[in-house]
Amino acid sequence: MIRRRVTQKEIAKSVGVSQTTVSLILAGDESLSVSKETRERVLKAAHTLGYVPQAAARALVNGRSNTLTLILFDPHVQVFRDPYIPNVLTGITEVAGGLGFRLLVERVHDPSETGILRDLLKSGEAAGAILVNCRVPNQTIAALHREGYPILLLDTHDSHGLPMVGIDHITGVQQAAQHLMSLGHQRIGCIPYAPLDHAHIVSRYEVFIDTLRAAGVIVPQEYVVNGRFDPETGEAAMRQLLSLPTPPTAVFAMNDLMALGALRACSACGVRVPQDVALVGYDDMRFAEFTHPALTTIRAPEVALGQRAAEVLLTLLDSQPTTPPIERLGTELVIRESCGGA
Repeated sequence: MIRRRVTQKEIAKSVGVSQTTVSLILAGDESLSVSKETRERVLKAAHTLGYVPQAAARALVNGRSNTLTLILFDPHVQVFRDPYIPNVLTGITEVAGGLGFRLLVERVHDPSETGILRDLLKSGEAAGAILVNCRVPNQTIAALHREGYPILLLDTHDSHGLPMVGIDHITGVQQAAQHLMSLGHQRIGCIPYAPLDHAHIVSRYEVFIDTLRAAGVIVPQEYVVNGRFDPETGEAAMRQLLSLPTPPTAVFAMNDLMALGALRACSACGVRVPQDVALVGYDDMRFAEFTHPALTTIRAPEVALGQRAAEVLLTLLDSQPTTPPIERLGTELVIRESCGGA
């Protein structure tokens, strides 16, 4: 059975003051001319009766909602099992939660369907929005941005003039390629974490191939085997690479989950890492230093990305800059045992 909501009118009746007085006290209005005793009686009665403030009413008092929204467009099936979004959520909630904001997370499986974003912002249910995997340009999003609604894109390749906070993945991929070449490898394979037509992977893959090509290292097509977001497909991809007549001497797994599967494939096939094949991952997830051998990887600051995204969005709530902010956080090569260069 749903419990009936306690109203401000009931609190006012129990204390013997007006409903307006109760409303202002519960809203934290310090300018209200009432005694300290009356204020304490109202607050005690609200607690005793089990009063819970209604979000819509509180938004009217404060002038805006205390809810932010994170919208995941076209999320893959592993979106919450893959550490990326949980890490970003950690950073967002650390900043926003500390300032009294809540976070509403929505999944939109049709990337062109932006109605939920429009409804959340125009209704006032959400004060601002962070968009993940958003395909821009988009007329609805652009129109909302022009109207002054706080919208921030997360980790997109091209922001098309909208505010954006991301990670410099291009430099991170270059770091991985250059490191493997610095160790003397010429036969270098790659395990993308998604098919090559996936929006997130194509630019990173092209940079990897171009960086190697510029140094005279050509990656044959059979040296590229796709995963699909989970360690199992990373393992299958590595087994396929190891079965080649002339397998690669080094492999770049384009996220650490692929690398985790690749390590298991090597162990099952009796292939030593790094003596027989060097392995580099990407992300520096928490388990990377605890694998055997410990995983060399590119550190992508995902928690910091969430923190910075929240900071920028909260700034946009108060003002819309003439030039939309665009920031990319740097990556770092973390050398451990799996590449042989520790």
